[in-house]
Amino acid sequence: MNNVLLFTSLTSASDYLYQLLNSVVGHSWVLDTLLTLPLENQLVKAAIVGGCFVAVWFGRGEEAEIVRRRKILLLTLLAAVFVIVTTKTISKTVFLPRPFIQSQKAFHLEGDQLVESQKLPFRVPLDDESQKGFQALQKGEVFQNDLGSFPSDHAGFYLTLAVGIWLASRRIGSIAIAWTVLVIMGSRVITGQHSPLDVVVGGGIGIVILLLVQLIVGKGFRKLLDPITRWTLQHQALSSALIFITIFEAANTLQNLRPLLKAGMAIGKHLIKGQL
Repeated sequence: MNNVLLFTSLTSASDYLYQLLNSVVGHSWVLDTLLTLPLENQLVKAAIVGGCFVAVWFGRGEEAEIVRRRKILLLTLLAAVFVIVTTKTISKTVFLPRPFIQSQKAFHLEGDQLVESQKLPFRVPLDDESQKGFQALQKGEVFQNDLGSFPSDHAGFYLTLAVGIWLASRRIGSIAIAWTVLVIMGSRVITGQHSPLDVVVGGGIGIVILLLVQLIVGKGFRKLLDPITRWTLQHQALSSALIFITIFEAANTLQNLRPLLKAGMAIGKHLIKGQL
């Protein structure tokens, strides 16, 4: 019972903060266009964080310091993969639609009765894409991804990268964290893509997993990490190319990697069946 009351209190506080932030939109087309840019534009959304990562990776200093920073960054990338798997798994099991979806008429079961859900006020941004999307929603067009917003994948993934950068370099990491919180996470709450609860829990999952990976994997696999980081120093050209590919994919929250893995598995199964 106490857990239910706690969840209800957190949800109410989250909804109140969301409505306060969402009230910013719907007044200026220019402002709304700027606020919605980080939602889909990879350059606006991820380039700053990726740039901070690269800046720390190639930062100057004594060899021991460079090795220390690169170890942290490599573990950060590993943690980010664990985070995206965790948040995706949870979001598929928890039915919690995005705030803008909750502004529509919907019903839920209470015991044996079908009861109308309480609507959540939503101000639609004035930019063209948001207007088109909301018009489609009113016609009944709902994407599966919009029905599971808890916790936020973007909050968990990018905050993991940003805090990992901060662990390696306080100055540059502070820029990455500020951009992640204010631009990436903030834009999603203001435009109704996520509630504050979504992004706080997603970000919390990211930080916890990052710290666990840095602590457990960092100490347990030190003998493996040392040769890898020193290899990156000895083969700057090749390691730079690999880092570019990695950060490029990180900017897309591993969106391109998933279909690539599925295609690889499908090809492998096809080849095995062909041999049999």
